[in-house]
Amino acid sequence: MTHPQPVLETPCTDEALRAVRVLADAYRLTAEPRDADRILNGILDCVARLVDYDSAAVYVLGSTGRHVRHYWWRDESGAVPCHDGALDEGRPVARAIDSREPVVLDETIDPAEGGPCHRSGLVVPLVGLHEVMGAIELHSRRAGAYEGRAVELLMLLGTVIAGTIEQSRMREEVLAKRRIDAEMLVARQVMEDLVPRGIPALDGFDIAGVNEASFEVGGDYYEFIPLPEDRWLVIIADVAGKGIAAALQVAAIRASIYALVGRELAIRAVMRHANRFFHDSVDAGRYVTLFYAVLDVPTRQIIYVNAGHQPPLLLRPDGSVDKLWSGGVPIGMFESPRYFEGGARLRPGDLLALYTDGIVESANAHDEEYGHDRLAATMHGARGESAEAICRRVMDDVHRFSFGSPDDRTLLVLKST
Repeated sequence: MTHPQPVLETPCTDEALRAVRVLADAYRLTAEPRDADRILNGILDCVARLVDYDSAAVYVLGSTGRHVRHYWWRDESGAVPCHDGALDEGRPVARAIDSREPVVLDETIDPAEGGPCHRSGLVVPLVGLHEVMGAIELHSRRAGAYEGRAVELLMLLGTVIAGTIEQSRMREEVLAKRRIDAEMLVARQVMEDLVPRGIPALDGFDIAGVNEASFEVGGDYYEFIPLPEDRWLVIIADVAGKGIAAALQVAAIRASIYALVGRELAIRAVMRHANRFFHDSVDAGRYVTLFYAVLDVPTRQIIYVNAGHQPPLLLRPDGSVDKLWSGGVPIGMFESPRYFEGGARLRPGDLLALYTDGIVESANAHDEEYGHDRLAATMHGARGESAEAICRRVMDDVHRFSFGSPDDRTLLVLKST
């Protein structure tokens, strides 16, 4: 008959129980929602329950690894949150972080200005699974205060703290990504609503357009607006920036143009008013490049203002190319700029290309840009085809040429038939 073996009881000392409780409390510090100051102060509370100190500090590094994101100092006078900054290279804290090993100090001086002399010190790195998350620095007036078991306990505590900081950072990154994704979804929906669903059919013209939105969602925008007396307003614009901010700025400039068009102002006046509205409505440094043209359909005459936009290309049947530059600075860049009108007439067989910088600034593996000359050459080679086919030919050529582009691409082709 087999008798069960007696269960051996493992002695559980008060010191072991205290250490386990401290580790559990350290885990809860960052596992639960708290602000940074409370977490850092709580870490020093946990340290004080394991070892004695006269002054202490805790450092939490930023994602770069060489920048102190959070820093908390405590001595007899109390706890003081300190501003973040660069890691002090060559000092004990930096040495412990670089080596991933504790640094024991003898006869150290308290880093607090005017602080008392200390006989011993210890810096323990907070070593996580993938990287060092920070460090704990201790000082004592007793000689040999941090040896053997104290170092072992603090290294164990540091591992737990580092792990919870890593988890907290990953949660922050996940939440930040979700916020960005949500903003991008809103921005994409806004831009999809702004881009025209169809292209107008105008006598004597074959017109096509294409818009490719990047993952980041930029501010490319184009539109055709009917005017009295068989005229059409043709607009193409590119807002500086990405995401929801760019989408909202496109919506703002579009609303201002719609309000101004109904007042039958001269083109220069429309641009001045639109510029003032945009300049006063957005943050400094925000601007939009815009090409604003009125097309008289019966006469095929264009009057335009180019506000810092990529110059539309007017390709003639004989191979010559005119660039429509006349205008002024981008909308919103200055408070009261002057704008100048330009004009052009489209004859049968002419091609007019309006585009954003995502076309001509697309770069290949050698960092060479697609450029205006290649755009003109590609269009010349396809001029016998429909406007839609020309758009496809250009976009296919840009795709083959480019090494990937973070920008939107928009192209409008007006073929005078």
